[in-house]
Amino acid sequence: MTMSEHLQPVQSSHYATIASWLDSAASTQRWAGPGVAFPLAPDCLAHALELEIRPGWVLLDAHDNCLGFGQYWRTEADTAHLGRIIVSPQARGRGLGRVLMQSLSRQALQVDGVRRLTLRVYRDNVAAMALYRNLGFVAVEQESTAQLLFMACPAG
Repeated sequence: MTMSEHLQPVQSSHYATIASWLDSAASTQRWAGPGVAFPLAPDCLAHALELEIRPGWVLLDAHDNCLGFGQYWRTEADTAHLGRIIVSPQARGRGLGRVLMQSLSRQALQVDGVRRLTLRVYRDNVAAMALYRNLGFVAVEQESTAQLLFMACPAG
């Protein structure tokens, strides 16, 4: 991470920016899940993404512009699941997905007892799958579906 990018808890002032990244029903469903309506109204974002129980984090630049978002939540005593990972469409192709994933992973591993991270990725998202493999995530086919690949990464 360069000195200019930093992770911080999402604030209500970021909701409109994040919601604006979802430009279709299909992109909203892929990112947020089938239960989240399009368009995602900024004032509905916290409820739709269950931020009370699945805290959200934003990647900000030196000027506090929102570059990316992600969440994690505990799924087992020693496991946190990373989800809803998205980089601003205007900021893609600059390595910020890696910065966001590394920062979010570090944050999740600070949770007491968490030693393993998991995530799901659409199998047609080749760039994301390559990034996650590069970061140490491995496919767990028995937990996967035809569309979604389940991946896990032990800490360390």
